[in-house]
Amino acid sequence: MLPALIDISLFRDAIERDCLILTPNQRLAAKITQAWGEQISADLTQSCSAWKQPRVYSVDHWLRACWDELQDQNHSLVRGLAIVGTQQSRYYWERAIADDGLEQPVNFVKLAGDTLKALENWNLRADQVPGENPSVEYFKRWSGRFDELLRRNKLLTIQRSWQLVGQGFDCSALNREAEIMVYGFQSTPPLQAALIATASSQVTRLESVNSSTEVVRIEAEDSPQELRLAASWAAQQLKINPEQRIGIVVPELNSSLQRVARVVNEALNTVDNNTSLENPDGVKVIANISAGTALRDTPMVHSALLMIGLLKDKRPLSEWLHLLYSPYSAFDQLPLSFRADSEIQLRKRNRFDFSLSQFITAVTPKHKSNDDGLDNKDNQLDESDALNPLRHMRDYERRQINSQQSFAAWGEFFVGYLTDLGWPGKRTANSIEYQQRQHWNRLLEQFTGLDNLGIEVGLSTAFKHLQQLAQDSVFHPQTADAPLQILGLLEGSGLRFDQLWIVDMHSQNFPASVAINQLLPAEFQRLHQMPHSLPERELEIANQLLQSYKNNSGRLIVSHPKIRGEEQLDPSPLISDIPLGSHKVLNSHKLFDSPQPHPPWLYQDYQCQLLADQAPPYSPRLETIRGGSNLLKNQSICPFNAFVTHRLKAEPLEEPSQGLSALDRGSLLHEILFRLWGIWKTSATLQALSDQQLQQQLATTIEQTLTEWAPRHPILRGDRFRGLEQQRLEKLLTQWLEEEKLRPPFEVVELESKNSVRFGDLEINLRLDRVDQIGDKLLIIDYKSGAVKESSWSGTRPVDPQLPLYVLASNPRANGCAFAQIKGGKIKFVGSTDSKFLASEKVTGDTDLSQQWAEQIDAWQSALSNLADEFVNGHASVEVYDQTQFGYQDYLLPLNRWSEEADINAEVTGSINTTGISGEPSQ
Repeated sequence: MLPALIDISLFRDAIERDCLILTPNQRLAAKITQAWGEQISADLTQSCSAWKQPRVYSVDHWLRACWDELQDQNHSLVRGLAIVGTQQSRYYWERAIADDGLEQPVNFVKLAGDTLKALENWNLRADQVPGENPSVEYFKRWSGRFDELLRRNKLLTIQRSWQLVGQGFDCSALNREAEIMVYGFQSTPPLQAALIATASSQVTRLESVNSSTEVVRIEAEDSPQELRLAASWAAQQLKINPEQRIGIVVPELNSSLQRVARVVNEALNTVDNNTSLENPDGVKVIANISAGTALRDTPMVHSALLMIGLLKDKRPLSEWLHLLYSPYSAFDQLPLSFRADSEIQLRKRNRFDFSLSQFITAVTPKHKSNDDGLDNKDNQLDESDALNPLRHMRDYERRQINSQQSFAAWGEFFVGYLTDLGWPGKRTANSIEYQQRQHWNRLLEQFTGLDNLGIEVGLSTAFKHLQQLAQDSVFHPQTADAPLQILGLLEGSGLRFDQLWIVDMHSQNFPASVAINQLLPAEFQRLHQMPHSLPERELEIANQLLQSYKNNSGRLIVSHPKIRGEEQLDPSPLISDIPLGSHKVLNSHKLFDSPQPHPPWLYQDYQCQLLADQAPPYSPRLETIRGGSNLLKNQSICPFNAFVTHRLKAEPLEEPSQGLSALDRGSLLHEILFRLWGIWKTSATLQALSDQQLQQQLATTIEQTLTEWAPRHPILRGDRFRGLEQQRLEKLLTQWLEEEKLRPPFEVVELESKNSVRFGDLEINLRLDRVDQIGDKLLIIDYKSGAVKESSWSGTRPVDPQLPLYVLASNPRANGCAFAQIKGGKIKFVGSTDSKFLASEKVTGDTDLSQQWAEQIDAWQSALSNLADEFVNGHASVEVYDQTQFGYQDYLLPLNRWSEEADINAEVTGSINTTGISGEPSQ
């Protein structure tokens, strides 16, 4: 059995005399009661199995019990009055603050509530606050309105209920205690201190005393290393002796809960892979964490709130995807393929958010047919059935979603809505999920209780209150007792440990810094010694905390980081005189002498099996491919990427983008030029146009194109953005057409023409933007809205083989090719011809242009044929020939595993040396 967390001998006499024992928090009170029970259970004979419950309470619980006793008496002090709830208080503060017309008054609600609470705890009133600065005046007005709302509804703050409890002791409605014992307090607000003194003339402070505690100071490089040191030390100590009490105190535990839990769990698994921090289904737990998680952030409740939030206007794409893949919804019963297809359909719409109707439209299964010609109705019905609850909710939304209802009515609606959506799923809940469900049910009871506000609200307001209640409700899973306790700075005070480690004891953290309330004058706060207003008071509290930990620990380790980011940190002045030790002396196990960035169990030998495997040759009879010139472009960049893109059909997930994407802008440019040259046909027509006529035709064509695009691109439906895009295109194309006018006379003989080129079994389909005839010669033109380089089509592995493919596909054979670079500030043609059609062509000496062009075509034919042969023969090695272009294909990294190249090559070398394996390894 683990030793008790409390030295019960300190309380034995008080408990036996039936004294009242008060603690600052419920955890400490519960541990005292538990320790007493264990002690009595060990002392009693088997014939007696019951004993009187000791009177041990947290001070808040004791005062609430006193209030309840006055209520039970129906005493005139409290008759007809009730304590205002947290959410009710927030509502009344919102109303009180809203009357001042401030922007986002909700931001001041917590600050105002905390300020009034602090004043009342110090037996002060708002009208006693001096000063005429705006913040004080605001607070006085707010608190006056808040008080009036409470009086009107016969409600009290908790602190005012305590004041009535004090009056209850004064008038003997409540019996005074002969003696009250207090334990674990570092600071007691004046209101509570006065109440305790009123309740008994004899108040005794209990304290543990231990003068033999071993204290060690450790210096870590930074906070992550410090936490890993503490966690690995605790794991090692528990391995040596699992029946001892170990504690780790983390001052900012609430804000670093997930990180602390992960590091501790990793340390425990490192020492013993059979142990675990988590205990969802009865697995042995050797660590408890005192801090809880907001119920809103627990997986099950988070999903419930997301589902309800989907009824509110439009919701982000991420929330709809969460619904699709959530194990807590009806979608969890559908095939993964349906959910994946639904995600693709959602992403194709290029929207950041969706309404309920838009989501249903996007994911509704299309009518499919099997290869045998029969309709696939069964699958369609199964998948469509999952959308029925959403359709019902859409119909409900149209009829009643804007209605005003009571909180109870909204509560019933939320329950029915979530049930229709399949929440919380069909699978059996584990113990943690079961506890979350129970907390959710209690939360709905609290939500329904808001009906005592006497108002009816709409969906948005009801949902806001539900979210706030879920944020305020703390979920802490119930687990068995454990030898390792992870605690906050105040929570660990008063508990007894065999060994204890306190982290983050640097000068900026301990003692706590002064934090002046923004709504009260600083001098007023210091005068009354209000919370966090005096450094002397924070120092006193820190000294008491440290002494309490020394008194309750057999061995105490205090540590501090040397740096935080780029900031140098000093140890707290309260621990600077403690001898500095080395973390190496704390652990004999070599794994913890110098903690690594990751736990040791992550560092494992390479686990992949390597096989010499060649991709199967491409067969047009067995598979279809698409991709046009991009096929050879990808083969040139990285053969494996070409294989997975064009043969395995791997595609990146589309991400929504603001405005028009680069691809959209390029397509828009192509469409406008297609229409213009479809009308003009020749350069002579362009030259004959006056500037006014050219601008008129250009503006009209652009306007018509943008209008036709608007239904598919919602951003173009607004006049402002469409007007800006119109101006941009007019300016850009005016500059481009001036460049066109500088060319020799030409006729546009082809626009958006289709063609193809064959390399053995591989046929590549192409679409040529434009073909110009200059005299008796042909020039192929491809529009580009980005920057291009002629060198991109040179060499044995041309990284952009688009124009060379166009030339090889042309019949009769073209006499030149060029990119039309239509980019603001960089308007030009980039290309090559046999007759120097383009001013940008570079010609050296007496070069025979016809011969040079013929040699260029031969070089392209050879290079592209080799790339095509690689693709057809299944050459799919992970070799990168162009790092820049390869970087744009990062979505394929999970498939090509480029980051593992060094490890795989080393493994291949080892395999060759030991087994004689040859060939290219598959990954």
